[in-house]
Amino acid sequence: MPPEPRSVPETFAFACGDCGHTWEATFQVMFFTDPLDASGLATQEYVDEAGKAIRSPLTDAVCPTCGSRRVRVLETGQAERARRAQHEPRTRHKHRLHLPHRSPEQSE
Repeated sequence: MPPEPRSVPETFAFACGDCGHTWEATFQVMFFTDPLDASGLATQEYVDEAGKAIRSPLTDAVCPTCGSRRVRVLETGQAERARRAQHEPRTRHKHRLHLPHRSPEQSE
């Protein structure tokens, strides 16, 4: 009987290049070793939150909002910071009148 694979949770952040939607998803990375392989190399497989085996989310991500494949992988936590920044009120700076600089000989 083959040994049980070990798994590690991994969270990725994504941003859609079409609609701007940002999200994070956690996957289980399952590591399998073949007991008959003398090299001891492990293969890995990603499992989504529903328990379904999927291709690497880094190469096969699809936006859940618009279905686009123009998805970038972000640093974990960056998606939440971007989402907060979109909804926080912005502080506005005071507008000032900007006049071109005049040298003393131009004012005569």
